[in-house]
Amino acid sequence: MIEAARRFWEWSLWPVWWLRRGILRSISTLEILLGGFGLVAALVTAALLSPVLGALPGAAGDFAPIGMAILLAPIGIGVALGRRTEVERFVNTVRGRADEVAESVALVRPAAPSEVILDTSAIIDGRIAEVAASGFLLANIAVPRFVLDELRRVADSSDPQKRGRGRAGLELLARLQGDEGVTTEIIDDDSSPADGDVDARLVRLAKERGAALALTDSNLARVAELEGVRPLNLNVLANAVKTNVLPGEALRVELIEPGRSADQGVGYLGDGTMVVVEDGASAIGEVRDLLVKRVIQTQAGRMVFARLARQEGDLQSGDAA
Repeated sequence: MIEAARRFWEWSLWPVWWLRRGILRSISTLEILLGGFGLVAALVTAALLSPVLGALPGAAGDFAPIGMAILLAPIGIGVALGRRTEVERFVNTVRGRADEVAESVALVRPAAPSEVILDTSAIIDGRIAEVAASGFLLANIAVPRFVLDELRRVADSSDPQKRGRGRAGLELLARLQGDEGVTTEIIDDDSSPADGDVDARLVRLAKERGAALALTDSNLARVAELEGVRPLNLNVLANAVKTNVLPGEALRVELIEPGRSADQGVGYLGDGTMVVVEDGASAIGEVRDLLVKRVIQTQAGRMVFARLARQEGDLQSGDAA
């Protein structure tokens, strides 16, 4: 009994297997979709005509809707399959336009580099370690061996100041290599010192590897831009994240030195922003309340011009502003 049931089940599924192994393998996915669309359109048309055909007298009204569906089904499938060439052409056109848009977007907004090469100035500066540790440097760090050799020469200099900077740079590299959250490697360069100075070799190496160049030298940054290399100027980054103060805002700053004019005093905010205070020469060495008059942006950074707050009303009006 069980064997007979199994044979009946296999016999009943034979048309499905035949369709799957025979006809369906020779038909493309596009043809199946078009045929299905034509069949649905034919059946919808037959359904719309069925009220009219059903009104025919006698047996014709009973069988006409079914006959119309049977007649329109192959016609709909054939018409849809006959449009295969136009559909393929349309799909290819849409795909080509999408590829063009993707390429144009890639040209306007190039992908972020996966590697950042450090210049000697960026290593000696030291701030690159904090930037990398903060997680904002989403790339691997690479140090060319000729930069490492230059840093070693600076550390061996007879000038105590240069020697201290060079040793601080070597210690920074050791700290970066010990940081598990930052990937730092020393890379070799096939060029020789005769191929140009360190800056030229750096730009050429960054261009060859598709890497960005971390630096503090604005002139080298301009050269890198001309060569198509993305410069990451730490000074520009530092200016971008400085405290934003507005005219009328109240500050409390220690005046530490005189300004260019005899009556000016100069202080600094916590991020290093210079604050020039009118009539502040007499308050040098004191922590005073100030009111911001204007803020200007220069190539060296942001400068704040302020005046002394002479009474409590000045601070209240400054806070309100």
